[in-house]
Amino acid sequence: MLFTNVTQLAVLGLVLIVGLVLGLLIGSGGKWRRRYEQERAAHASYLTETDAKWREREALGTNRDAYVRDLEAENARLKAERPTS
Repeated sequence: MLFTNVTQLAVLGLVLIVGLVLGLLIGSGGKWRRRYEQERAAHASYLTETDAKWREREALGTNRDAYVRDLEAENARLKAERPTS
């Protein structure tokens, strides 16, 4: 007989259980692959959206600085034109 004592039967059972677990993990690869791809796409869109928001914020800051410079120049011009009494 191939398996003659309890130790050999226990090892056989353990190997069968490990084989089943590995088979289940490998067999469900498509589901995990889809989830990974979805997460990867979500992360890429998040990075793109965040980058666009930062660029928009920087543009607003640049526009604000130019607007303040224009107002200061206009204020200086108006002060120069004001008649001194």
